[in-house]
Amino acid sequence: MNKNDLRYIKTEKTIKESFKKCVEKHGFEKVTVSMICKEGLISRNAFYLHFTDKYDLLDRLFDEFRAALLKNYDKNITESVAKNDVLTSTKLYAEAILSIKDDFLFLIKCSRNKMELVIKEVIIDYPNKKIIPDYEELCKPIEIQLNIQYMFTAMVTYTELWFKNFEKISKEEAILKLYELCKGPTTLFYNYIYK
Repeated sequence: MNKNDLRYIKTEKTIKESFKKCVEKHGFEKVTVSMICKEGLISRNAFYLHFTDKYDLLDRLFDEFRAALLKNYDKNITESVAKNDVLTSTKLYAEAILSIKDDFLFLIKCSRNKMELVIKEVIIDYPNKKIIPDYEELCKPIEIQLNIQYMFTAMVTYTELWFKNFEKISKEEAILKLYELCKGPTTLFYNYIYK
């Protein structure tokens, strides 16, 4: 079937919406392809024309999330990373992640590890690879790996808390807290790289 066909597109959208409803009701681990099909009133064959299993579906949703985050974040990030401007980078992250808040909250329920990897790829690795020619080589020492691990884990954890307490924590407060969490590790990272 043609992936540009409106029926194909509508069925895929139905599958995704049904998957989200099932995860909300039962949790990711308990969701089955049969449950998704029943919720969406579609056949198993229709599901398998689009996805190999629920993990493939989840991967596709993470790919869409990654692309949206990168699109929203990429506009000015390279310049602020090049200047080691942690506050501006934090503001750009907050704006980008806020625009896909519901997707973040849904996907983190499915896989915290995947969410952390996406944040690491888009927010930390992507801009640094653009400005530091041997970035991957410089990240090999265990101290740097721990530093990076701390940053993206802290970012994901605080972002989740912020979104779950959205009425209590303003965007400005969240930006300042994220900045405080990332400033020290970022400074250590750049001091190591540019020593």
